[in-house]
Amino acid sequence: MFDPGWSLYALIVANIVMAIASALQASIGIGMALLALPFLALLDPRLVPGPMLLAGAALTLISAIREWQTVNVRHFTFSLLGLLLGTALGAVALTQVNTAYMNKVFALAILLAVLLSVTRLHIRVAPPALFAGSCVSGVMGTMAGIHGPPLAIVLQHADPGQARAMMGALFFIAYLTAVAALYVVDLFGFVHLQLAAGLLPGVLVGAFAARWLVGFVDRARMRMAILGVSFVSAVVMLLN
Repeated sequence: MFDPGWSLYALIVANIVMAIASALQASIGIGMALLALPFLALLDPRLVPGPMLLAGAALTLISAIREWQTVNVRHFTFSLLGLLLGTALGAVALTQVNTAYMNKVFALAILLAVLLSVTRLHIRVAPPALFAGSCVSGVMGTMAGIHGPPLAIVLQHADPGQARAMMGALFFIAYLTAVAALYVVDLFGFVHLQLAAGLLPGVLVGAFAARWLVGFVDRARMRMAILGVSFVSAVVMLLN
């Protein structure tokens, strides 16, 4: 039984958002957090970051299982260490933020993520860079549910197969450890678990629909469209 404070309307809208975001994430590699976060936060602040991340873990698990054979173990180890450190730092930082300002924190994180997503920095894929990028990813992911951009910058010039494998495996762990960290600092409880279960159908529908999107979507244009919508949504959140 879902939380009685969550209406059927909210349930339906939230699942539509998650289905679209999941389909885009699975088909073009971007969309889950950047697109879903602002809409979910405006719909019901309790949906982010914990419930969104826990429901989204199902999508990352699919990717992790499909690509894990090509993971560079040494690179993965350094990335995982940075991710765990960043997750802990992000959870501690969240305890210092007044809940009244959480939407502002989410909005600023989205704007930073958009900025990082369009940067043209050329970073050599090496353990120090992976550790640092994963640490920032852990902080942003735990505080706002956005793990991708910092790590994507480091991996943008890596072999595409290895990059997908690394991000798929890391994000599955990232989402679960972020939820665990939120639980430890008392920012994730049974109600959030119920909300995550409520979002799961949308994630599964999106993952299933992604296979039909791949051949019809212009990846470059859709990526810019997602970044544009995310930017506008973040500005709206800041002004509210």
